[in-house]
Amino acid sequence: MSQGIAAHAGYEIGAVQDWPPLCDPELLARLRLPDQQLHAHLAPRLARLAPRACSPALLERALSYPWDRPTGAFLLRNGRVHALDADAQATRRAPRDELARLRRPPRLPLLAIGSNAAPSVLAAKLAPLGDEDRVVLVLSGRLRDFDIAPSAHLAVYGAMPATICPSPGTAVAAAILWVSPRQLQRLAQTERSYALGRLRARFVPDGVFGAVDAMLAFVSRFGRFCPDGEDLALAAVPARGRRARACTQAELLEMLAQRVIGPGAGAPELLREACRDFASLWTRVLTCAPGEPLHCADFERYPA
Repeated sequence: MSQGIAAHAGYEIGAVQDWPPLCDPELLARLRLPDQQLHAHLAPRLARLAPRACSPALLERALSYPWDRPTGAFLLRNGRVHALDADAQATRRAPRDELARLRRPPRLPLLAIGSNAAPSVLAAKLAPLGDEDRVVLVLSGRLRDFDIAPSAHLAVYGAMPATICPSPGTAVAAAILWVSPRQLQRLAQTERSYALGRLRARFVPDGVFGAVDAMLAFVSRFGRFCPDGEDLALAAVPARGRRARACTQAELLEMLAQRVIGPGAGAPELLREACRDFASLWTRVLTCAPGEPLHCADFERYPA
């Protein structure tokens, strides 16, 4: 991986050149699986999901994906957000010691395009780790020549989650998480429908931080949702120079519901089916709405 660098308050946090080590045998076995075998691998886990009560709160949460994501740079420490204002000396000094500690072990740039950039979700995913590995520097910015598309699968929380899609001339809002190897492994464990790899692309952070030209990234193994061959993008994620049609989560779920359930169905009907029998609905989604795989020479999968 190229030597991407971010600097703030006199400290540098750099990328490593080699692939980061992952030591979880179950994770490595999943990453090695061909994509066409992933459904069968995940099916037993999904079958154990108990039916849930379908509530307005669940629908609201699904429709609000990818949830609140701060702009600018911030430090997530034990679930709390510490904003880093590049123009405010007092704000820079507050987390100075925390930033210095992030240099050991070396941190890795990980692209966040969906819920991983939301502090509440990121904090929950990292909660099982020790104190040091619950600290993350997050930079918001723009990913060049890519857009954020809906993945061709349904998440347990009822939304169609994000995946990247090449889009020349587009600059889409995203974030870089500077993660430790343990944090990377933990996040990869939670991204069961995604491939881990490294992406050669330009990420330009907001503020005074330097650009990143190579980063780790998660890409949907079920491809992106392209009904009737049309490229779609998540309207909740702003972009400049967008080429694809931007759709709200409600619009995406309605398109999916009409393919899986039938004419006239929408997000409420889809969520009720998900709450009643998620495993069965998940299989129907993959059958009725097959995705378009990522074709991108600049993405290289992790050599599990």
